Amino acid sequence: MALDKRHTVSINKLTDIEHFGREGRIKEEYVEPEIEPFVEQEHLRSWLSDINSRDQFIMYRSENVGVFWNKKRDVPEPVVDRAGWTESFVQWSPQGTFLTSVHGQGVQLWGGPGWKRIMRFAHPMVNLVDFSPNERYLVTWSNKPISIPENPPPNFPLGPDEDGKSFIIWDIKTGGLLRSFTSVEVTGDRDAELFEKSRKKVSWPVFKWSPDDKYVARVVPEQSIQIFETPSMLLLGKKAIKIEGVVDFEWSPSIPTAEKGKKEPEQLLCYWTPEMNNQTARAGLMSIPSKEIIRTRNLVNVSDCKLHWQSEGKYLCVKVDRHTKTKKSMYTSLEFFRVKEKNIPVEIVELKQVVINFAWEPKGDRFVFITVDEAIQGAQVAPKTSVHFYAPEKLKNGVGEFCLVKTVEKKNSNAIYWSPKGRFALIATVHSQQSFDLEFWDFDFEGEKQKQDKASKNKDLAANLMLMGTSEHYGLTDVEWDPTGRYVATSASMWKHAVFYSHLYLA
Repeated sequence: MALDKRHTVSINKLTDIEHFGREGRIKEEYVEPEIEPFVEQEHLRSWLSDINSRDQFIMYRSENVGVFWNKKRDVPEPVVDRAGWTESFVQWSPQGTFLTSVHGQGVQLWGGPGWKRIMRFAHPMVNLVDFSPNERYLVTWSNKPISIPENPPPNFPLGPDEDGKSFIIWDIKTGGLLRSFTSVEVTGDRDAELFEKSRKKVSWPVFKWSPDDKYVARVVPEQSIQIFETPSMLLLGKKAIKIEGVVDFEWSPSIPTAEKGKKEPEQLLCYWTPEMNNQTARAGLMSIPSKEIIRTRNLVNVSDCKLHWQSEGKYLCVKVDRHTKTKKSMYTSLEFFRVKEKNIPVEIVELKQVVINFAWEPKGDRFVFITVDEAIQGAQVAPKTSVHFYAPEKLKNGVGEFCLVKTVEKKNSNAIYWSPKGRFALIATVHSQQSFDLEFWDFDFEGEKQKQDKASKNKDLAANLMLMGTSEHYGLTDVEWDPTGRYVATSASMWKHAVFYSHLYLA
């Protein structure tokens, strides 16, 4: 703890002394440590120098994990193919620097042209992992709390502080453990109830990162939001932010810039609370680190909310699922916060159906959502869905209101996959036994002007929507775009059902 510029108080825990000072771990005579010779490491982003500008993808099939060069027409060229590379699953880091393998003893990171092991993190029976956006930190979680043996072996990587913990946050560069957490850390008489809730269902990721890796936060159900500063992992302002009834929150994805008169730039997060104690539900925007609430909106007849940030943080869509007064039927309204505009105005799109999927265009102002018709009692077939395409009206100054471009009805579609570069959207039917459609839509068709919805007919919208093509993939479960937006991979995973096929499309 820094007292001032010249004085700092350092504290050692008694458990550290017991762990490191146990008999036999410290020699009586000082021995000068040996400095290991410098070993040059491989370039962890070497694929960027590929002469043909190809991308790499990973495929886990049977017992083998392989990394392949993607080719336009030829069979993918293997870079490395190893049997038993992981015991559970594999995962890329956000920027593709590391490949993660998961084992009973913990997590390992691999990379470079030789695919050597870069770092290992000991977390017994680990189930899930999550990286910070800039790949500085790693979160690991196990549904089984860590158990530290009474007499651990000399090189045992975890200490007494980790006993009973389920989450660990690591420093990727050093491999050091920053802090560990139990599933729920709350105070009061409701501890047991909240702990049971957290055990039944884990919404991943539990710890959510600010876009610059400066903060990591999690919600304590119905009580508060805990925000920790990195790398110290101390609570911001030494205490949690109390928000009664808080259900969920999301960081704005935009990295803030410094403003005049303020020492450090403010970040934004949004949160929502349900109806309780004769108060309406509420969605709010809070600036961090000042913890100032800069905008709130009251919501009524709320059953659930989902928070959707646009990739540049210009807009926030709060998807509000509402019930009628009789609570016999449901409908959805979309509340759009225009974050970059003065006083943060809110635009509302009221709907008669329930929205089951919503997705913003990356780095754009357009979005797509899917609604479902009301289910008929006793019907053997799932209710039909409708796909809605929206774009803003073109204005000389700024962005106009969001308008409907087109609605496609009587579909089975339930998933939206935007190209990472925007413009193209793939509408798909996944996890279905009866339908497995794929539709490729172009928002900026370069041919003749396409028809718009009647309500927007006389408006100049920032879109010219065109169906490019359709396809099918039997048993489809997953869709992945490549980073350039040139290729789409679809697959039917044996982890999700017995039949497995995969296809690669040129966008």
